Amino acid sequence: MYTVEVVKNLNPLLNQIVIKNETLHFYSVIYPNLGASLQKLSSNNTEIIDGISNTAEGLNDYKNTYKTAFLFPFPNRISEGKYEFNQLKYELDCNETILNNALHGHIYDKPFSVKSIEADDNNTIVALHYADDGKTTGFPFPYQIKIIYTFTKEKTTINFQVFNNGKKPFPFGIGWHPYFKTSNLNLSSLDFEAETQYELDNKMIPQLEIPLKFKTPLFIENTFLDDCFITNKPQVTFNCEAYKIDIKFSSKTDKSYLQIYTPPTRDCIAIEPMTCAPNAFNNKNGLQILEPNEKFEWQVLLNYKNVSF
Repeated sequence: MYTVEVVKNLNPLLNQIVIKNETLHFYSVIYPNLGASLQKLSSNNTEIIDGISNTAEGLNDYKNTYKTAFLFPFPNRISEGKYEFNQLKYELDCNETILNNALHGHIYDKPFSVKSIEADDNNTIVALHYADDGKTTGFPFPYQIKIIYTFTKEKTTINFQVFNNGKKPFPFGIGWHPYFKTSNLNLSSLDFEAETQYELDNKMIPQLEIPLKFKTPLFIENTFLDDCFITNKPQVTFNCEAYKIDIKFSSKTDKSYLQIYTPPTRDCIAIEPMTCAPNAFNNKNGLQILEPNEKFEWQVLLNYKNVSF
């Protein structure tokens, strides 16, 4: 039986929605006031998601790493925060001050309200909601977002829905920024279908599409990655000593985008599916346009049935 508990903290940013199933040794934690981010996921006592701690240090960690954040209306970077849409120029706040870029959108630290929670013997469904009034600097477009988590024995499904409740169309992309835990990244591997990746400038902005620098599957060993790949199939598999996980993400186009980052700690890996390329507001690669009164849906599926039960 799945159980759900809403746990409040003296600091509301650290409020939690805790999902458990003692039979399956399942444990998961959502932080509604940190952009509805999933900060813990453990199945059969195996930690899968490497999230933050429920402390002030954890909040600082989240601020610096964006662990498991949802990225909207753009993932990754917008060069100098500047872009043009429908013949109008806009300028976003540059929160990556060192490189003078706008980074990871606007909802990663927004408070989401809990719309519904359902739990029974087979699954748990948690739905959260956020409404933006369109007053964000450089993105004057109102929108509503609904994020629905479904947890089962073998998989976690995340449905991300965005609705344009304004009177004008707007450009957008979506990304997810999870870190996956491993005790030794050097002994892990990645597998995905791609022929090309982006060559980046010194501000981490894509310049050219170049051939893949390695063959897949990639046995990570001493490899350091901070790269964006253009995938032929919206799927990636991560295999480490404790578990194997398949990550599938929906795509409206023939190409999908995948950012991979290996931190110097070598105890986790960021595997970031995206609907568009970095700097998509300018290069248009994968960029979507949402018309008034229209809805866009994106799904991420984590299949960890290979975790031993």
